[in-house]
Amino acid sequence: MVCAMSATSKYYDLAAPIVKIKLNVHAKEAPADCNFEPVGWCSPYTYRKAAERLAYCFRREFDYDSVQYTAEEANFEGWKVMRDRVLMFGENDQSISQPNTRRLFYGAVSVRWIEWENAPASWALNWAWFHPYERRRGHLTRAWPHILRMYPNPWPRHPRSPSMQAFLEKMNFTHPLEAIADFVI
Repeated sequence: MVCAMSATSKYYDLAAPIVKIKLNVHAKEAPADCNFEPVGWCSPYTYRKAAERLAYCFRREFDYDSVQYTAEEANFEGWKVMRDRVLMFGENDQSISQPNTRRLFYGAVSVRWIEWENAPASWALNWAWFHPYERRRGHLTRAWPHILRMYPNPWPRHPRSPSMQAFLEKMNFTHPLEAIADFVI
């Protein structure tokens, strides 16, 4: 498991997921100069499983009852997951004798298409998590313009962590639905 926590400590013992590089059909959705790779319903299972592991880290750190993403979502009939993506942040693993054969993922941002009851359908930033060693290194700041172009006007879901709220303020990002008092998610 990626996030192991001892019974006596609230500190994480983290190991970022590493996957063998395979053809990811969703990778072409992102501009060549961006620092993430979109993972979707027809991405290789190993990529979706790595996204699930980071979702478990998010769940554990923020005390959610359930995980926000699973690798098997693509297999459920009736789910509207074809547009949903997990933007995986990572780098090629250079620690092995054959470089550029494996990918090390250290962060993820989930983007989902939501059909709201009392607002127009739109994109939502469902969750974001980065390995503690990779936080405050500008990964999301560099990716933000690409995210806004690929997923126009995304709604950052509540509850927002203090660090996500600070990031949105730093980027001067406000969603038009913030002004609607009766908008309930």
